[in-house]
Amino acid sequence: MKKKRRVKQVKSLLIQFVWIFAIGGGLLVAAWYLYPTKKDQLHFIEDKLEEVQKQKEILTEKELKLKELAVQKEWEEVDNDNNK
Repeated sequence: MKKKRRVKQVKSLLIQFVWIFAIGGGLLVAAWYLYPTKKDQLHFIEDKLEEVQKQKEILTEKELKLKELAVQKEWEEVDNDNNK
C-alpha cells in the first residue's frame, strides 16, 4: 500500500516539475524572440525623429509665431533671473 502511494506522489511531483519547466521554457523562448535588437531600437528611434520633423513642418504661421513668442518669453525670464 505504501509503495503505491509513494509512487503516485513521486509521479505527481514529476508532472508538476515538467509543467513548471515547460511553462518557464515557453516564457524564455517568447522573451528571446520578442526582445528588440539594437537594429530594431535604432529603427524605432529613427521613425520617431521623422514623425517629429513632419510635425514641425506642419506648423502653421500662427503656431510658429506663438512658438517664437514662447521662446522669447522663456529667454526674457532667464535674463530677468540672471539680472537679479
